[in-house]
Amino acid sequence: MITAAELFVRQAFRRPAEGTTAPEPVVALLGPKGAGKSTALKAIAKACGGTLVHARLDFRDARVADPISAVACVSFLLARHWDNLPRDPTFHRVGLSLLALNETLPPDSDAAREYVLQLVGSYLRQEDDERVADLAGAAVQFALSLSGIGAQVPGPAVRQAVSSGIGALLRLANRRRRSVRQALRWFSGLLEGTGAIDSLIALSQRSSDPLPHVMNAFLTDLSRSADQWTTPVRRCRCLTPHGQHGPHEHAWALLIDNVDATPAGRAFLTAFVSARQNRLPKRDPLLVVAAMDRWSADWGHWWREPWRTKADRPDKRPIPLLSQADFKQWTQHLAAGQAGSARAWYPVWLDPPGPEVLRELAPTTPDGWEPAVFAKFVERLSGSLPAAAQEIGRWVTELPADTALLARSLLFQQHNGTTLWERALKSYLPRPLLADALHVVIPQAVAVAAQLRQPGQGARLSPVAFPGANQILSALRENLWVSTFAARPSRLWPVAAPGQEHPAVLHPWLLACLMAGLHAQSASDRHAVTTTWADVFSAMAATCAGPSGDADLARRLYYHLACDNFEKAVGELVGQFAELEHPDWVRLLDQVTAAPCRWPALEPVDDIVARLVPDARPGRESAEAAISCIAALLWLYHDAHTLPDPARDQRIRQSLLRLAGNYSARVDTDALIDAAERFDSR
Repeated sequence: MITAAELFVRQAFRRPAEGTTAPEPVVALLGPKGAGKSTALKAIAKACGGTLVHARLDFRDARVADPISAVACVSFLLARHWDNLPRDPTFHRVGLSLLALNETLPPDSDAAREYVLQLVGSYLRQEDDERVADLAGAAVQFALSLSGIGAQVPGPAVRQAVSSGIGALLRLANRRRRSVRQALRWFSGLLEGTGAIDSLIALSQRSSDPLPHVMNAFLTDLSRSADQWTTPVRRCRCLTPHGQHGPHEHAWALLIDNVDATPAGRAFLTAFVSARQNRLPKRDPLLVVAAMDRWSADWGHWWREPWRTKADRPDKRPIPLLSQADFKQWTQHLAAGQAGSARAWYPVWLDPPGPEVLRELAPTTPDGWEPAVFAKFVERLSGSLPAAAQEIGRWVTELPADTALLARSLLFQQHNGTTLWERALKSYLPRPLLADALHVVIPQAVAVAAQLRQPGQGARLSPVAFPGANQILSALRENLWVSTFAARPSRLWPVAAPGQEHPAVLHPWLLACLMAGLHAQSASDRHAVTTTWADVFSAMAATCAGPSGDADLARRLYYHLACDNFEKAVGELVGQFAELEHPDWVRLLDQVTAAPCRWPALEPVDDIVARLVPDARPGRESAEAAISCIAALLWLYHDAHTLPDPARDQRIRQSLLRLAGNYSARVDTDALIDAAERFDSR
């Protein structure tokens, strides 16, 4: 089975053998924290192997302190032997730039030129340090030694430490060809004329920010290496259109992780994009893939935000999945408008992992659970977020041996004095939201999440009851916790809203933890100002007490259920069954039963159903009995704790068929029958 990372390499790296004028994209690999972006970058690197030129840069693990040290680190990593390149890439311009930053050059051009040539000669005559054989280790060590070199003139001790790294970088391409005379002639030819020397003198004196110069040197080295030495790849595993496997070339790749971890990551990419824009139409071969946890507002000029549907932004390009991204789509995007720094970005969304990946992350099956059932439970509760699945698996193994793990109680289990929902929220809520205590943030975040799931968006949350709602929504969106990619449409969606894209929702993992936190706070008296479950949804219900209409009706019934007024909601659904066309009624049913439900976290599902829908109730019409059964089971199914069950599926199916066959006054009952077939578990 081909993974998303392998598909991306096979589709996005291929270039025509005769070249192309389109600049390479800066791919923003998007997904909320814990989505597995680091794993995807490692998989892309593995798929590149030793044939496709690539390097990995981690702004957290490598502790790259600033953009200039990052450029040096990448230069080290790319300057290795590649199977399809007759000669290794060289980064002499980068090395010279670092040399100028590390030395005080004479202000006279001739004297500076002579001094630079002497330094280069001494570097090339040195013996290779054995550590250079380990390029990754040398790159990190060198990058660390360069910390802050662009901001200040280094002292003698620092210059000595940096000099060995500069010499190693200049010698990397000469490991096979050791002729000092040839190398000196190459540098002499490079530095002819006053322009290059004057530039290096200005760089040494730090008369301006050195980063643009160093980045331009890096891109120039890339272009020269690719133009002179890239050879067509005649046999590879690329996915080509119409099976045309002719000669072609590949992009080079820079895979950047933890861009948002430090300011250096964003600064590096900003400088990279700016330098590339200034060089156009000159082209370099580097395709950048940067894992990012946050959305940039600049991308919204061209691309549809992940929390918007096509109906919201019909004029914007949708963000593709990583597995669907290719160079053709990128060139079509470029052709659609004028160039610009914001247009240099190609945002893609990380594909959700398959069930087999989640099983590996949570491999231990608790006592009393079938492996398949537990795997499905982990998938639903985690919302297929790898970090959440791993957290659930770790939590299960940490529980005392005599603890019976119940789905409804997992988030409330304590270990070392902390419940799982508390630990998860402190790990995954956006940092700005953690400035306030959880008991302040949770009720408003739940209100935002409930509004996203409710039908219609006409009414806003009361600024009196929920003063921080707008800021919470903005933070959740920016940090990619609200998106259409996280939506888990109900089984009724194709019947209720055929052909429509599901609107964005809060990620299921964060939603489940927020709901658990709201219930825990509602049942405790630890905080004098705690807003309870009833407080939250009663305040929201007050916003739809005004004019009547389809959206108002659906929202009103939605809040009846959220406030545990099950009988009242069912009564209105029964009345509307006789009034509405069946497709409209199915849509109403689907919208209403998406209301938040706190019972699956407290009781076994069968007990809840028995309480809400007793087997026999005197005086209740059969149509009401069928609708009560359908509403109760669908309401519970929307909660992540409730697993699909063939017996419950059959109850829903049979109840819908009874409505269609016995209680409908309409000739056309196709919508009810189609809805029933969605629960055929045979």
